[in-house]
Amino acid sequence: MFRRRPELPADLHDAWWAFIDCAEVIEGGRRVLLGVLPTGRVEPAPIAVGTDAVRRAIADARAWMPAWAVDELAEDWQECHDALDAAEAGCGHVDEVAASTDELEELLEAFQDVIDPLDTFADAERSWRRRYRPPRERT
Repeated sequence: MFRRRPELPADLHDAWWAFIDCAEVIEGGRRVLLGVLPTGRVEPAPIAVGTDAVRRAIADARAWMPAWAVDELAEDWQECHDALDAAEAGCGHVDEVAASTDELEELLEAFQDVIDPLDTFADAERSWRRRYRPPRERT
């Protein structure tokens, strides 16, 4: 039988929205980074535009991280915190690879050093949603 998840307790609403802010800014940075990949005949923006966007997104996310540090999701929080460190280090690797080669395959591998750790935010969102039914809008 299907059991309905409980609604997110009111005392966790602010934490939920802080998490959403983190996840959205990270996703925006990822999109910019992926948008600078050289594909097709269109000249992309410089790779540094993408890595700078990710670094700014990481800085913004770091500012919001303490607001969603809740006991129920402490493991997810720590994994997201660690992912920000890994992705930031990956940006440096992307910049190095971009400066040394035009090989798309090498660039894609370096991009994975940034993109893969940030998938942790999607995992954390699933943890929130498995546990609770979050509010649809901010109150």
